[in-house]
Amino acid sequence: MFPVIIIAFIILGVEFIIGIIANGLMIVVNCREWIRSRKLTCCDMILTSLGISRFFLQCVILINHIISALPPGMKGLCDIWRTFYVVWVYLNILSLWFATWLSVFYCVKIANFSQCLFLWLKQRISGLLPKLLLGSLLVSLVTCLPAVNNIHKKYIGNSTNMLSGNTTEQCTYNLSSGLSVLSMLGYSFPFFIFIVPAILLITSLWRHKKRMEKNTSCSRDTIAKAHIRAIKGLISFIFFHICYSALLVLFLSKRFLNSSLYFIWFCVVVVAAYPSGHSVILIMGNPKLKRVAVRALSYSKCRLREEVS
Repeated sequence: MFPVIIIAFIILGVEFIIGIIANGLMIVVNCREWIRSRKLTCCDMILTSLGISRFFLQCVILINHIISALPPGMKGLCDIWRTFYVVWVYLNILSLWFATWLSVFYCVKIANFSQCLFLWLKQRISGLLPKLLLGSLLVSLVTCLPAVNNIHKKYIGNSTNMLSGNTTEQCTYNLSSGLSVLSMLGYSFPFFIFIVPAILLITSLWRHKKRMEKNTSCSRDTIAKAHIRAIKGLISFIFFHICYSALLVLFLSKRFLNSSLYFIWFCVVVVAAYPSGHSVILIMGNPKLKRVAVRALSYSKCRLREEVS
């Protein structure tokens, strides 16, 4: 059992480093662009919001793992755990909403449909996005508030006086049926909104790719390859999102607590992989961010060679 925990912590450490670097890159590049030009495109606005939420989410995940390694009977540990648990739930839901609006934005801007609602969104998406992002802050806050009651403090000892030194403090995780439904909705609702535009965008890109294949010119072939890369990126995006949302819902259920330790650590590793892995996919699919990432990677290799030599 001990080697499994060591391997899991090593993987979590690698995921944390990748997530901090990837999300930090999105924040720094877009903030520098905003300082220089005093404006951000809608896409950069969403990526910056997503990067900030995931950057702090990675930090909270690391802190939660450190807290879990502390002695169970430590005084005040339950209050600390409850605080970071609520922050973790809030950042989780918030990052899901930001990823959802990114999917909606890509679908509206790239896909080609003639429906009236779609054409209306295409004309007004730029003005709606700031309001949607701000609304996500409030919706995520309301959804995460019931999580305060999920962590319960219990005193164990021979004395009935809680202030007595003979008592020890123990934290328990308990989710009532009402809070469970609200938590499920908090994670499921952005997922269902996300999946619809993602599938529509894949369908639109696939149809466009089929039309491009009828023309064998070099430029058309290049566009078709770009569409294939976009479809692969979206499929991986959906895969990450499905796994992440499903495991989070499973984590909130009581069945998760009765699972084997191997399965629990597997779920923790997969959940921690989403904020870092998806951010890497976004960087590779964004020309500006990819250019900066390649430049930074080349600089790091040169510095490493100089130090070795």
